[in-house]
Amino acid sequence: MTRKKHGSLSSFVAASCCLIAIALSAASPALARSIEVNGVWYILAGTDRAFVTNRNFADEAEGPYTGDVVVPEQITYRGRTYSVISVASNAFACCEGLTSVSLPSTLRSINTCAFIGCTNLKQVTMPTTRLTVSSCAFTGCTSLQKITLPRLTERLDSLTFYCCASLRTLVLPHRLSTICQGALEHLPLLTNLYCFASEPPEAEQGAFSMADQQNCTLHVPRETLQQYKASPVWNKFYRIVALSDNDYLAQGYQRGDVNDDGQVDADDLNLLRRILVSLPDDSAVRWAADINGDGTINAVDYVMFAGQLKQQ
Repeated sequence: MTRKKHGSLSSFVAASCCLIAIALSAASPALARSIEVNGVWYILAGTDRAFVTNRNFADEAEGPYTGDVVVPEQITYRGRTYSVISVASNAFACCEGLTSVSLPSTLRSINTCAFIGCTNLKQVTMPTTRLTVSSCAFTGCTSLQKITLPRLTERLDSLTFYCCASLRTLVLPHRLSTICQGALEHLPLLTNLYCFASEPPEAEQGAFSMADQQNCTLHVPRETLQQYKASPVWNKFYRIVALSDNDYLAQGYQRGDVNDDGQVDADDLNLLRRILVSLPDDSAVRWAADINGDGTINAVDYVMFAGQLKQQ
């Protein structure tokens, strides 16, 4: 199967991104003065919160961020500590020299057009906690090759990863329920899409490019494999296969961590007891509760788990 050329489309979209972001920035007056701490610019909100921003965006064709940027969980300014909770709209827009960014566990939102037009951005490290990613957040990031969304993400807004022309691997979390128009459109090199959602998320018309789907393998929970194969939009993928144990482990899921808090403890055992009475709809929870990995959840799993905890 031959891939279609996408260079001209990617170049056009990348060039257009900065014009869009500049127009949006000019139309939105600054709400507060930005300050700089260790090479990163912030807007301070209240007495304890900070938003990552871009001081000179309205005045420059390219933003100030280059190379590898690490955003900390906290900053200190004039003796006061602020928690970094958001990447503001257009914060990294058109920073063509930006190659990677690491975002902190305290982050709760990536706002509209935050990374639009970052044509050399290759890697984004996101927190695994609840995080809202707004529309056009990564539009035109034509060098981005792999990204894993936070586990509690429930929605992909329109054009989130539109024309990320080098994106080869994308991981969608188990809480995802909606993919909006254009969110995953024009990804000509996408080879593997991992979707941990128990039910096929609602995909709006144009959420994917059909041509891209024909080049991509979709990995989904084993117990709902047939639902994906029968679901509109999802059934257009070239190949649909079941997620393996290694796929779950690669994303940090653990046998026994039933409540997905990163620890295996008595809280998980109590939750497993309730699961034995009423199986949950969440495939990731079911996978974690299947302690012996035999495909069923029953008293054997409970006894094994209780024994493991006693030995700790």
